[in-house]
Amino acid sequence: MARSSGDDQRRLLDTLERLLEVTGADLRLALSEAADLVAAAVGADKVDTFLYDPSRDSLVALGSSNQPLTQLQKRLGLDVLPLANGGRTVEVYKSGQTFVSGRVDDDPEELRGLKQALEIRSEIGVPLEVGGSRRGMIMIASTKPDFFTRDDVRFAESVARWVGVVGHRAELVEEMARNAVEEGRRAVAEELITVFAHDMRNHMTPIRFRLGMLRGRAERAKREPELRDADLALKALDRLDALVSEVLDVARIDQGIFHIESLPVDVVALLEESAVTLSTPEQPVNVKAVEEILVAADPARVRQCIENVLANALKYSPKHAPVTVVVSREKREQGECARVDVVDEGPGVPMDVLPRIFDRFVTGDRREGGLGLGLYLAKRIAVLHGGDLTVESPPGRGARFTLRLPLHRNEMAADHQAKSASDSSSSPGRF
Repeated sequence: MARSSGDDQRRLLDTLERLLEVTGADLRLALSEAADLVAAAVGADKVDTFLYDPSRDSLVALGSSNQPLTQLQKRLGLDVLPLANGGRTVEVYKSGQTFVSGRVDDDPEELRGLKQALEIRSEIGVPLEVGGSRRGMIMIASTKPDFFTRDDVRFAESVARWVGVVGHRAELVEEMARNAVEEGRRAVAEELITVFAHDMRNHMTPIRFRLGMLRGRAERAKREPELRDADLALKALDRLDALVSEVLDVARIDQGIFHIESLPVDVVALLEESAVTLSTPEQPVNVKAVEEILVAADPARVRQCIENVLANALKYSPKHAPVTVVVSREKREQGECARVDVVDEGPGVPMDVLPRIFDRFVTGDRREGGLGLGLYLAKRIAVLHGGDLTVESPPGRGARFTLRLPLHRNEMAADHQAKSASDSSSSPGRF
């Protein structure tokens, strides 16, 4: 007996109400619950929600109705359909167009496994959008020929939109849960590292004292090998001390006790000093500037910011490739500022790392070592000065880090006076 339009309306509303009740804690579970509801509504023998998996270049039946035909499909491996194999499921996903057939066994374009092993005879395939983009498709199947009606097709197209909403909600819930777990792990890790850094500093003081005593004895006795070993040990201790300081600075920023003292600082002179300190014969740092530029800054903190950026550039630059630093003035909406561009010739920042490059504990290459705090601190120092630190990194073409710092008020006043004098000299006289 044919269904009336009123029956179809009630079927739609009833399915919608039940879809809204689907819990969104797990994407696979949510899509499977939705598939069960659709199967029950149209009397199908199997309903699959396929999502595209780029790692396998395949459509994967992430949510399927709990029916005997579905179990057989999984045993035969037909729940994963490579795009290269074609078939109507792949066609619907690629084209974004609904597919309907009541004689699948006569369709040369459908996969043999679905026709022969699963004995599918009728299909409705509709594209599936999740979060505003096409992510897969829904396949509704029956072993009976000419089973689905036009109303079933309209129903499938309508319900696909609702299933997409259910899937998107489930993905958001999963992402929130992952983020909560990650934030919890991060908080514990940061606390442990901070405590460790405090303890390390307490242990480093007596080590430095004893190394100094050993160095003094070696110097007095003119024992050159021991003197050289002591100097190397002290340098290694300096590097460890710098790492501990970075960890403690991160904790100070979090606690709001990271102090900045604003003084007039010649950023060009500071850059040239840092370049001399960090340059090596194999990797020089070349500073290009035409004049001194005074910024309002804490000298020690800006030096820390600059040296962190330079050290990062040197770390990823190939040997014998210089790091270039260009200093200039830049006019912005907030006022004129000093602009420092640090350009390296390395491989660039990986695309997956680029959006997080200034986050703490993020490094471009774990094999290079380090905690990934240098650029985080550099960014925070720039922001605390009223400036900013940004990065541009076209794939395979190195990286350009740009530091902006506000000019000191004396510098701005001098610029204003120079501009006024220039304007008055060019103005026509009065008669």
